[in-house]
Amino acid sequence: MIQDEEELRNKVELALSQRRWGRALPILYREFEESNDLVDRKSVRFGMRAAVACFLLFGCFDLWLFPDVGLYGVLTRMTVGLGFLAIVEWQVSHERSMRTINATCASSLAVAALCWLLVVSHTSHQTNFANFMVFGTVFVLSSSLFFRIRFSVAASSSTLITLLFAFAAVNADVDVSFKVILVVFFFNFLGLALYLSWQLAAERYVTFLNATRAQLNEMADREKGLQLARIANTDHLTGLKNRRAAVQEYDSFRERWLRDGKAIGVLLVDVDHFKAYNDHYGHQSGDRCLIDVGHALQAAAAKAGGILGRYGGEEFLAFTHVSDTDELYQFAESLRKAVEALALPHSQRRDSSNVVTVSIGASITRTDANSHLDRMCSEADNALYSAKANGRNGTHVFDAEASLTDNEDRNLAVILEQAVERDHLSLVYQPIVDVERGGVHAVETLMRLRGPDGVAISPAIFIPVAERTGAIIQLGRWAIRTACSEILAAGVAKKVSVNVSPVQLREASFALFVAGVLTEMKLAPSALALEITEGFDIASDSKVLQTVSALQRIGVEIWLDDFGTGYAGLSWLQAVEFTLVKIDQRFLHNCETEEGAKFLQDILQLVRNRGLSVVLEGVETQEQMDYIKKANVPFAQGFYLGRPAPVEGPLAAPGIVHATRMG
Repeated sequence: MIQDEEELRNKVELALSQRRWGRALPILYREFEESNDLVDRKSVRFGMRAAVACFLLFGCFDLWLFPDVGLYGVLTRMTVGLGFLAIVEWQVSHERSMRTINATCASSLAVAALCWLLVVSHTSHQTNFANFMVFGTVFVLSSSLFFRIRFSVAASSSTLITLLFAFAAVNADVDVSFKVILVVFFFNFLGLALYLSWQLAAERYVTFLNATRAQLNEMADREKGLQLARIANTDHLTGLKNRRAAVQEYDSFRERWLRDGKAIGVLLVDVDHFKAYNDHYGHQSGDRCLIDVGHALQAAAAKAGGILGRYGGEEFLAFTHVSDTDELYQFAESLRKAVEALALPHSQRRDSSNVVTVSIGASITRTDANSHLDRMCSEADNALYSAKANGRNGTHVFDAEASLTDNEDRNLAVILEQAVERDHLSLVYQPIVDVERGGVHAVETLMRLRGPDGVAISPAIFIPVAERTGAIIQLGRWAIRTACSEILAAGVAKKVSVNVSPVQLREASFALFVAGVLTEMKLAPSALALEITEGFDIASDSKVLQTVSALQRIGVEIWLDDFGTGYAGLSWLQAVEFTLVKIDQRFLHNCETEEGAKFLQDILQLVRNRGLSVVLEGVETQEQMDYIKKANVPFAQGFYLGRPAPVEGPLAAPGIVHATRMG
């Protein structure tokens, strides 16, 4: 057997490219014989029975045409035919090799022809004998066509039988002309039979090769499908389930809860002060930290019969069946303590701890609220902020009776409600560079918020609160209008992208608002791109899909942000006709390893096969820029090419000069 699939594929292609009369590769021919062994055994048993039956029936002609020796002819037929039939039946039932069985069948035909000729040739009815020898072609055909005998064996048997009948014809007491006709007929028929036998054998072999190639192609397609499934369901950094896969697992847990009433506890786990860790120790150490934390969390979750997945960035999602909030708290604490036990050094914390820890927000399914994962995660996220506000390295369980009672969340909600009116908002822009030409293809809009005291509030803090309270709708509209005014109407860049929230996309009038802004400022719709960040399952939200479709009909470009970090997988690419895909920066940062580079190439190929343009995020070094040019990625973005800056600064960023020189 050929073990290596690629080796087998190469041999099959070589065999198919050869001429039919070429010698078959021995190893492939053995595969061919083995693959047909069972069918051939059934065929040879049926063929032998049919051949013996016909051979015995022809004994009637012996009695009629050769009355003097006809009885001996019949006895000869019975002895030889039934004898060889018994031998073949025994060989098949005792699973002798097909080569042995085929040799027996070929021998039986030659022996049957010889014995019949020796008996009947003594008849005094020589003319009848000569005429009846024409039926000797049945023996020739049986060797070549009726049995699945190897061509070389069939050819030898047919040739021997032809020689026997030709010799008998020469010695028959008939006219010389009749002898010549019979001999010529036998050899012409031999040539025809051998050609047909060879053609049939060749066709069977080619059919086997084509079937093998089809099977190999099917295996390759299946493997590619499994590989794509792994890409779609596995976090590329930690090897854990990604958000998309975790959602699928949650559906199974939810079905059990609906059926048996076994509650589900959902956790959002955030690595404390991870940005400070990443900035101080470097991205590679940061990645290793996430890997170690992820594996520790997974081991702890598995002990409780739970599921763990990477939620995005430094956040992880975990859930399991629990009986009450006390058990939920214990589950969360087991995960928190598992990370604390790693004792990973973290010298850049602003608190008393000097090791890596996690904060956990928890929520439990309730009969008075829907149990969909997006709501559970929203509640867990709310609890997570409370855990952070209470000093981090702790667990907070969501309290439905005390929603938004936390002072920090309430104060922030008030700030967000007044942000536009009191001018607490501003926008910064980060360039997206055309790698080949070296210029700016577009600028991405990023929102910034200052508190009443002038202190900046992180988007990671105020955006989730804005989404929970609905303030994101007002903030998002302000961002789109301001970006169009500061960038497009002012002629700073030809294209601007703005991130939009699922809350905005669920608003029925959102597409109409965007169209109104573009019309008011007399802007081309294609100059505006809206970036959807994978934070929810877009394929299952019909309202979002309707809004996206309406925006695309207007002419606005829809971009997919942070591809590969969670939901943004194959289902997204099937649900929406994106114009451009932005690949998360971690894929680029991991391409320094052979495995990471291959993984990135697979994702680039997947996106390109969909006919989509690509932006690689996170460019921080000249080496990464060189890699992007070598990989023929059209657009790039990162601190090396330009940091986020107010409208006066993005095109003057130092990195743009580097990119222009390379172009």
